[in-house]
Amino acid sequence: MNGDTKLSEALKLCPDILEYVISLNPHDFARLRNPLMRKVMPVRISLRRLASMVKISEQEFVNKLNDLAGVPHEQIDSERQPPPIIEEEMPDWMHNVDETKLRWADVLEGDERLDDPMPPINVVTNSMQPGDVVGVKHKWQPEPLYDIWEKRGFKYWAVQISEDEWNIFVHRP
Repeated sequence: MNGDTKLSEALKLCPDILEYVISLNPHDFARLRNPLMRKVMPVRISLRRLASMVKISEQEFVNKLNDLAGVPHEQIDSERQPPPIIEEEMPDWMHNVDETKLRWADVLEGDERLDDPMPPINVVTNSMQPGDVVGVKHKWQPEPLYDIWEKRGFKYWAVQISEDEWNIFVHRP
C-alpha cells in the first residue's frame, strides 16, 4: 500500500484497519462502522488524505497499515506534496458572495441518518456554471470531497459553524 491506495483497498487486505482508522478520529470516522458508509466512503478517500486528516506523516500512516496487513513497507516519495488543506483565510472569490442567495446542499439531516452525502452534493456541484459558488451544510469537514473537487478544477473553502456543523463553499472558476 502507498498514499495513493484507497481506504477500500486497504480494508480488503485487512479488515482490522477499520478499527485502527476509527481510533485516530472517532468523531469523524466512527460512521465507517455503518455498512452504507463503509461501502461508499472508503472508495473515495486515499490513505494520503487520511494521513493528512489525522496529522500523521503519510509514511508513518502507510507503514502502520502495511504492518496491520502484514505486507512489506513501500517507500513514499519524499518529494510528493501532501494533499491541499483548507485555507483559514477567506479566499478572494468569496468576498462578493451573498450567502443568502446561494444554492445549498444541506446534508445535515442525512448526516444524522448516515446517508451518503454525495448525491445531494453532486446535484448542486454538477449544475455549476463558470463563476458559480454553491454551499454545502455538512456535519463534518468533507475532506474526501476535496480530492474530487481538486480533480474537477473546483476551489473550496470551509468554515466550522459549531462542533457538528460546517459550511463549505465550492467555486467553479
